[in-house]
Amino acid sequence: MSDLSCPVCGSDNTVAWRNDLEDFEYGVQPVVRYALRRCSACTSGFLSPRPDPAVMASFYPDDYHAYHADHGAVAKLLVGLRAKGRSRYYAKLAPGKGRLFDVGAGDCRHFDALAEHSELTFSGVDLKPEMVEKARARGYDVTLGMLETMDISTHLAQYDIVSMNHVAEHVLDPDVLFERSLALLKPGGYAVGQLPTISCWESAIFGRYWGGHHYPRHLQDISRQGLAGALRRAGFTAVRVISVPHIQTALSVQNWLIGHGWRPAMTHGKSPLYGLFLVAVLPFEALAFAAGKGGIVNFEARRPA
Repeated sequence: MSDLSCPVCGSDNTVAWRNDLEDFEYGVQPVVRYALRRCSACTSGFLSPRPDPAVMASFYPDDYHAYHADHGAVAKLLVGLRAKGRSRYYAKLAPGKGRLFDVGAGDCRHFDALAEHSELTFSGVDLKPEMVEKARARGYDVTLGMLETMDISTHLAQYDIVSMNHVAEHVLDPDVLFERSLALLKPGGYAVGQLPTISCWESAIFGRYWGGHHYPRHLQDISRQGLAGALRRAGFTAVRVISVPHIQTALSVQNWLIGHGWRPAMTHGKSPLYGLFLVAVLPFEALAFAAGKGGIVNFEARRPA
């Protein structure tokens, strides 16, 4: 695929959009300066040129938030509530002793939280060796690598659920991600996940400071339309994309302040005031969610029975 083609829908009808993105969270400065293009067909955005896979690991510093559990009391409370909600949801999709495969499993501490409220058996894949080592130490079957390139011959049609939370925006080829997810599922199984969407008020308000850009780690800013289309092209049916309550706007506020000269001490990409920002943005997030214009969406799609 060309560097000018949309990786979400495949259209060649794209235009230059932004060349002013920065990493306001970790200060990563890629050797190559990536611009953001916008697809006129599905309205998704994407980095161009496409990053070399060999350098993508350098986009994730050692203090990257996903590699650490301590993000403050407010965030810890919200993460705990999210785990309970997801457990109940997964139990509806796969009643009883089902199997779940997680893409981007990390150190699997979220499996520990989910196991408290479900009977699922967990497996997954992660790119970072240190995370896989920790996951295996916890007793989970986690493969080192990426779903797009790993050997899936022993995983075909083995799972009731494939989860991809905040993954599709990080990969070079979302089509391959979704096609391989379909292959892992049993007939009638579900692919589920969560990701930021550019189809939101927050993106329009904050522009280059929108937390969903997460430059340079988010290789595409996926629209609702583009996400639903990509899932259907992969062979999924019963595709649903819905806005969910979230607090991503706190990150956009932090980015805006840093972009205008604030220089706080940062821990895992968060400032000491991040907990305050989480509370402050709740009214806006509630209004955006009610209007269907929130910056985070959940998706659900089914492999035909």
